[in-house]
Amino acid sequence: MRGFYKRPFFAFILFLVTALAVSQEMSPGTKLFMQNEPSKAIPVLEAELRQSGANPDLYNYLGIAYSQVGNFQKSIEVYQKGLEVLGTNKKVLYYNQGNAYYKLQNFEKAADCYSMTIVADPDFSFSYLNRANSYLKLNRLDECMKDYETYLDLNPSDPQSENIRRLLDLLRGEKEFQIAEQKRREQEAERRREEEERLAKAREEQERLNAQKRAEEEERRRKLLEDVAASLKQSSDTTNMSAGADDVLSYDDESELD
Repeated sequence: MRGFYKRPFFAFILFLVTALAVSQEMSPGTKLFMQNEPSKAIPVLEAELRQSGANPDLYNYLGIAYSQVGNFQKSIEVYQKGLEVLGTNKKVLYYNQGNAYYKLQNFEKAADCYSMTIVADPDFSFSYLNRANSYLKLNRLDECMKDYETYLDLNPSDPQSENIRRLLDLLRGEKEFQIAEQKRREQEAERRREEEERLAKAREEQERLNAQKRAEEEERRRKLLEDVAASLKQSSDTTNMSAGADDVLSYDDESELD
């Protein structure tokens, strides 16, 4: 894009379970996580997940903790494990996995994850917002604009709404520019094609004229050789005819020298 505004309006949601808000009901790993100590929480949460009957929400906490320390690839792996476990909140895991992919600038994968979240909950507005950001990075403007519009429909009072509307205006202008640019490229390609066809026909005609000229020259030389050959034959025939019997010297008469 031609210097286009690309700063996203992003939504990071932790999705902590309200039932665990009371500290005495939390596991040790969850407590550390809630206390914003991800480095300490990670090994404890991993140990808790290895136990039988572990709370499925721990996959979400562990994945977020890895994201908080900057290990987004590991967080993606944790979310994926959680998606394969019965009883986990698939919508939450897909959403946070999409955020991790986005951080790694894998925008295709991020958009796919947000799409899965929307399948689970079509009214979950934040997935539309973050997927719109992913589409913007991928320059998929039609899908991007549609998602921003859907987000505004679901969240009309969002504090970012005015900025998103301004961004939509810019996107529409960018889309019009891309359409005009595509049309210009197509017209230029058609012009080049026609010019190439014209040049090809001109070359073909020139080659035909050259071939015709060569054929005419070959024919002229052939006739010239035939004429020369015919002339030589005629000359030879005339010489043979002049050497007749009347010109032969007779030796019947005696020589005057005798």
